[in-house]
Amino acid sequence: MKSRPAKPQIERIKGGLKNTLLLFGAVGVCLLLAEVVFRQFIDDGQLYELEMWKYARDVKVRDMRPDVGHRHRPDREAQLMGVKVRTNAFGFRGPEIGETATSGVVRIAFVGDSTTLGWGVAEQETFAQRVVATLLSQGRKVEGFNLGIGNYNTAQELALFLDAGARLRPDIIVLSYFINDAEPMPTYPVQNWLNMNSAAWIVLSYRVDSLLRQFGELPDWKKYYRDLYRADAEGWQKTKEAIKQFSGAARQLGAALIVFNIPELRELKPYPFADVTDKVRTMVEGEGVTFVDLLPSIETLDPPSLWVTVPDPHPNGRANAAFARRMAEEILPLVDQVCSKQARGC
Repeated sequence: MKSRPAKPQIERIKGGLKNTLLLFGAVGVCLLLAEVVFRQFIDDGQLYELEMWKYARDVKVRDMRPDVGHRHRPDREAQLMGVKVRTNAFGFRGPEIGETATSGVVRIAFVGDSTTLGWGVAEQETFAQRVVATLLSQGRKVEGFNLGIGNYNTAQELALFLDAGARLRPDIIVLSYFINDAEPMPTYPVQNWLNMNSAAWIVLSYRVDSLLRQFGELPDWKKYYRDLYRADAEGWQKTKEAIKQFSGAARQLGAALIVFNIPELRELKPYPFADVTDKVRTMVEGEGVTFVDLLPSIETLDPPSLWVTVPDPHPNGRANAAFARRMAEEILPLVDQVCSKQARGC
């Protein structure tokens, strides 16, 4: 016959369970209060990590193809960094666009990452929209579409272009290159509940990562960028192959391809990555493609005056305007060549 636990022992067990439940309850209440505080008082619509979280949650969707990884959902609208971001039926930022261009109109595809998307910039202030507006004001019949997607590398940009952009038959392909476009394919860990639902957790995780980069073993931003261009770096090798394939795709479409280098805006004069720009230029021009560095268009300006926010050095409206002026100068002759060769009257 089994002996029963003594009554004092039972009471101790009950007390321990009660204390454990109280502890979990207190932690839960604290986490709930933290979430309320973050959402009501800290989330002002300009906090980079929270806005990127909303972008990933509300606009992006996972694409299981290994060369794509993620893309935009079609027909979405979100308020990000204080501006409206909308996608059309193709998942491109901007208004709807037909499968084929209107007769006599030159179609331009703007391909790139978040700098092309226009992170933190109103749609009409992106360099894609500004270039089209400038060309229209100069009497050219043109239209454009924006294939920019945040956190893309050049290989992903190629995959999306071949999948969705090429079928729209652009006459000119404007590929914007940013220094982190040589990153390897992003990893997509399984999302837990906190990553999907907790603003407080997102901010805490981001700040811990920032501290590790500042004081720990993670590389600082300059070293991180420079390491992307080691001769044996996987991302750099795939970037070179992607540029080669972009050139081939343009030839197959009968389209002109031009590459614009978007400078890293944290330091401009002296620019710390001139050697990287030269390496990319050599690679692009080696494929017979025109390469234009946009650094001269903004290098005399104060760097923070070009940022979306002081912690977020994405190009703001002022930077996009400067880029667009230089880009339009280079794209205008390409438009005229298309019009002349094809006798479109554009």
